[in-house]
Amino acid sequence: MKLVECVEQMYFSIVINELKRMRTSGLYRGVSYNGLLYMDLIRHMEDPTVSSIAETLGVAKSSVSQKVSELESRGLVNRCKDELDGRVSHVSIAPEAIDDVSAIDAPIRAALESLSNDYDEKEINTLCAMIMSLAHALDAQTAAERR
Repeated sequence: MKLVECVEQMYFSIVINELKRMRTSGLYRGVSYNGLLYMDLIRHMEDPTVSSIAETLGVAKSSVSQKVSELESRGLVNRCKDELDGRVSHVSIAPEAIDDVSAIDAPIRAALESLSNDYDEKEINTLCAMIMSLAHALDAQTAAERR
């Protein structure tokens, strides 16, 4: 199997898994896949703000604010004004939703744990290096396209 086909298959499996879990989980009823992606982004960014999310996605702050408001109204995220600059809102996953939001990744975490039993540390380190290289190449390509 070619590398591109392999990565496409992995991505396809992840997306299908997320969509199926959204359909069967009570937490995500009424939340779009786009909303789920925002929650993932919020969960993984360091101290996200509406502005930093907008910059990361390359979209208008008003679009991010609208999506964050939607997720906030569902009790999935919290928006908190910065103590020093009230114009800045920090965004986080609501404490009561953290376990549920993290559960979306449970199958991939279990699959990765299984891999750690099947491969030695050197092989896993090689895979990690390849994945990080892929991520950096994607980031660089996206940055170049924005210029």
